[in-house]
Formats: sequence, structure tokens, C-alpha cells
Amino acid sequence: MHGEEQQLQIQQPNWQGNLDPQLLSRVKQIIARRNTEFILDHQNDSLEQLSAYLKACMDDIGHPPARVEVIGGAFLEYRFGSWTKALRSFYSGSVSANLKNPPPFANRKIVRDLYAALDSQLQRADAACTKEVRA
Repeated sequence: MHGEEQQLQIQQPNWQGNLDPQLLSRVKQIIARRNTEFILDHQNDSLEQLSAYLKACMDDIGHPPARVEVIGGAFLEYRFGSWTKALRSFYSGSVSANLKNPPPFANRKIVRDLYAALDSQLQRADAACTKEVRA
């Protein structure tokens, strides 16, 4: 394994076993809603605009994303004619490995980020409730 790949695994461990199933279900709902909103918000965007969005997603994720790793992936695939064409609109490197084997749902950056945000919100709400009960 290359040094970069080892570092990526260390930064993104498989923490699926530690996840609250209800919170994970909420993340799935949020992603579905955001995918729908993306289509409505970007239905008139040019391919250049969509390509810039996808490049920004890749920069955030740190690798060429699989369609399921970005909000609006199915829409982007439709607009470009294929996911490979969408990626090729801005990226000339190798993309095949990640396309065939996207990370499991819980290991996707978008899922980890949403899960962490929801978990943080719940912890703050729990802390506020605990304060009120003690007072």
C-alpha cells in the first residue's frame, strides 16, 4: 500500500460499527432531500458550471468521487451522459478503481460530515436539557 493510501485509511477509519442506526437513517433522508434540491437548483446550469461543482467536490473529498459520493451525482451523470464523462470534464487522471468500488455508505465523506453535524447538534441539545433539569 502506498503512503498516501495508508494515510487516507488512518484519516478515514471504518467507523460504521460505532454509528447510531437512527442517526444514520436521518443522514440518508437528508442526502435524498439534498439530491432533489440539487436537481431543482441546478437544472439550468451549464456543463461548465456542473463541472466546476464536481471539481470542487473532488477537491473536498480528496479523490475522484464515485457518483454516490456527491450530492447530485445521478443528475450529473445524466447531464454528462455518464459518470466517467462528468469526471473527464475536468480530470485527466485515473478514475476507474473508485468508480467500481465506492466506499461503503458510512465511510463516505458526505455521510461522515452530516453524521458528525447531527451528532453534535444532539449532544448540544442533550446538554441543554440536562442543564434545565438540574436547575
